[in-house]
Amino acid sequence: MQINRIFGITYLLLNHEHMTAKMLSEKFNVSIRTIYRDIDRMSQLGIPIYTERGKRGGVSLLSDFVLSKVLLDTDERKSILQALQTTRAINFDPKNEETLAKLTALFGIQDPPWLAIDFSTWYGFSTHDFEQLKTAILSQKVVTFNYHNSKGEMNFRTVEPTQLIFKSMGWYLKAYCLKKQEVRMFKLSRITKLETTEQSVENRPSDIQVVNSLKPQTPEMIHLKMLVSLQLGYRIYDDFPIDTIQKYSDKTLLIEGMFPKTEWLYSYILSLGQAVKVIEPFALKQELLTMIKKMEENYHE
Repeated sequence: MQINRIFGITYLLLNHEHMTAKMLSEKFNVSIRTIYRDIDRMSQLGIPIYTERGKRGGVSLLSDFVLSKVLLDTDERKSILQALQTTRAINFDPKNEETLAKLTALFGIQDPPWLAIDFSTWYGFSTHDFEQLKTAILSQKVVTFNYHNSKGEMNFRTVEPTQLIFKSMGWYLKAYCLKKQEVRMFKLSRITKLETTEQSVENRPSDIQVVNSLKPQTPEMIHLKMLVSLQLGYRIYDDFPIDTIQKYSDKTLLIEGMFPKTEWLYSYILSLGQAVKVIEPFALKQELLTMIKKMEENYHE
């Protein structure tokens, strides 16, 4: 507790010319004698604190003082600030801004934030569910919601939330499902009508893992070779590794490499429309041709 007061006293004195021992004792709800003990300890640590008697006296710091290396070295101070910047980026704690401001003043470091996270999408997606789930996890409360699976089916779920996970460009909730009696992963974008209950979570073993059926399976890999119009380069460079892309001509890009044969790959190639031509593998070309013919049939009355 004393070291916390020392940080607090130092911060207050950095932002005020001086304060009396009585003011500090009232601020920290301790006796004046305790404040003087803290002042002695601060002097032992090398913090240039001094007291003056008289009507305008009080406790002060040297005007050019910043937190010295006697408590934390430069790397330790930067690591603390970077950790707080990270939690601020994800709105982990509403008090984080005040704490960060205090320590920035104490450490005398004005490094710009190294990380920024924006949970919204370009079309204005609300972050309410994320904040509500974060609060439920920290307060250990059961939540309920409607969940829409990949088949379009909707199920009501009651779960004990344990962790928010960002994976493969999407946010997921790891939770113990009371209906299935096992740990499940839920994609946040498929959750609707989220509610936090007053029911507390049970103390379950920390080593419970996600059921095997929900773990991603290793997909088949294929050697893909295709040509794409340079006009769609803004998509290609965003979605494919840079070392698999090369300029084929003034108007065309060549994408070549090993890629997982998944539904995403099929839908992605089809979404490029006339701007793409698959060269290899032949089997993939045939499958895409079959899909295109079926799509064509949908437009024949």
